[in-house]
Amino acid sequence: MRLTSLLLLLVIFSTATSLFCLSTQEPAYAQTTAQVMPQAPNIPHENRTIYISLWLINVYSFDFKTGSYTFDFYVSFHWTDPQITSANWYLMNGYPTFPGAKQLVSSNYTGDIKSEYYRVRANLNTPLEPKNYPFDTIKLAISIELLTQNYETSLLWLPEATGIDVGFKNVGWTTPTFEISTAISHYPLGIDSPRADMIVVQDRNLFGALIETIFPPLIFCIVSALCFLFRMHESSAFSLRVGINTSMLITAVLFNIAEHGNIPPITEVTLYNSFTASVISFLAINLIVTILGYVEWMRHQDKTHVNKVNKVGFLVSFAVPILLFAILFFSK
Repeated sequence: MRLTSLLLLLVIFSTATSLFCLSTQEPAYAQTTAQVMPQAPNIPHENRTIYISLWLINVYSFDFKTGSYTFDFYVSFHWTDPQITSANWYLMNGYPTFPGAKQLVSSNYTGDIKSEYYRVRANLNTPLEPKNYPFDTIKLAISIELLTQNYETSLLWLPEATGIDVGFKNVGWTTPTFEISTAISHYPLGIDSPRADMIVVQDRNLFGALIETIFPPLIFCIVSALCFLFRMHESSAFSLRVGINTSMLITAVLFNIAEHGNIPPITEVTLYNSFTASVISFLAINLIVTILGYVEWMRHQDKTHVNKVNKVGFLVSFAVPILLFAILFFSK
């Protein structure tokens, strides 16, 4: 009986304590209201001017080959001109991922400073050219244009309210930086529209680039180079040397085809073109030297002559690819 009474008192005390804690907490709706009603920045009182700020949250589905990506961001507009009723804006290099992905989350049209805040998730595209592949620097743009509707308006950035969230991560690329700029787009029929551009700049991760694109072809060359240790006047060694060089050459060609399938179209000679051309030429020369050496052995049966062919072929197989790389790389 005493135990039951003690348990009942404990339950009553716990309930009273919980109710007291809940009564002292700020209501959840008040916290939500504070979050969606940001404070407008201090801006000059200038007519015909809209100020823009953008906070980039994250990137999704980045495709290096097509230059497509999805950005999640907040963008806000602020103005003091009483003639401007709303920031009628347009994404120039993309579109919202779905109809509700461009949402007006907060607005204030009273007082001296008018403001609009949007949360946007948009599919964007920026053409990329792999001039320095695999050590590329990508520049992913968000281009916003005002539809002024024949009311001349300028668009200016608020740098102190513009940036990239610390949680932004594009796997395989370094920490992003950004550039902002404004311009005027001129269209036929006398239509001029102000434009604001935010460019996200990232470099490819150096270690990942080396491991994925440079290291495998170098391994092919090392395996092929070891074949110069085989004696070409022995049939079994000749067969093994031909087999290894042939397989390495085919593998290098297929690897190059696979890599080109993952990058944008190349319109000029690049670092990667120069490197792969040198690798393939090294493997091809090694195979040619192997065949010529064995032919010389079958004709003259002279080991000294065959060894000399092998040594000269070794030097040529290194000299020609290096010279080819220099010509291609420095001629672009």
